[in-house]
Amino acid sequence: METRKNPLSIRIIYWLTQISFWLFVAVFIGAFAFNIALQLELLGDKMQIHAGLMSEVKYTEKGSLYLFGQNQEVEFVEGTGKVHFINTNVVIAKWIGGLMLGIVSIFLYVFLMFKRFIGNVYRGDIFERFNIQMLQKMAYGLAGLWFFMIIYSRLFYYVVAKHIEFEHLEITGEMESYSYVLFIALFLWVLSHIFMTGVKLKDEQNLTV
Repeated sequence: METRKNPLSIRIIYWLTQISFWLFVAVFIGAFAFNIALQLELLGDKMQIHAGLMSEVKYTEKGSLYLFGQNQEVEFVEGTGKVHFINTNVVIAKWIGGLMLGIVSIFLYVFLMFKRFIGNVYRGDIFERFNIQMLQKMAYGLAGLWFFMIIYSRLFYYVVAKHIEFEHLEITGEMESYSYVLFIALFLWVLSHIFMTGVKLKDEQNLTV
C-alpha cells in the first residue's frame, strides 16, 4: 500500500496548529485558575489589572515632526488604549476576569474546531461531511465570539469607562464593531455550504451511476 505524503505546507500548518493549540490550552488553564482565585478573593486588593478600553479616546497633544529638513507641527487628537486599575477593587477584578474568561473560552472552542479540521485535512479527509461541519462550527463559534465582544465592549463602556474622569482626555462612546470577526464567520459559513453542496452533488452522481 502506497503511503500518502502531505505537501510541506500542510505539514507545517498541522504542526503549528498542534503546538499553538496546546499553548493556548495552557493559557486557558491559567486564566481559569486566575478566575477561581478571584472568586475566592485569594489575590487581595493589590492587583494591577489592565483592560482594553474598547472605545475611542479624544485628547489634544501637540508635537513636532522633523522630516525632509523641515519642522512639521502635529496634533494627536484620538486613539485607543488600555486602562490600568491601580490596586484593583475585588468586585471590578471579578467582573473583568469573568468576561475575559468568557472570550477566551469561546476562542478555545473555535481553535479546537480548527485543530480538528486541520487534523482531518492532514489525514486526507478533506471534502467529507464531518470535516465540512468543522467549518460550520468554526463559523458559529466566531459569530458567538463577535456577539460576546460587542456585549463586553458595551458593558465595559456604560458600566466603567463612561464614569472615568481624566483631566486632559475624553472617553467617547465610539466603539469598535469587530466587523472583521463577523466577516470571517460569514465567509466560513458560506464556504461550508458551498462544500456541502458539492458533496451532495457528488453523492447524487454516485447513486445514478
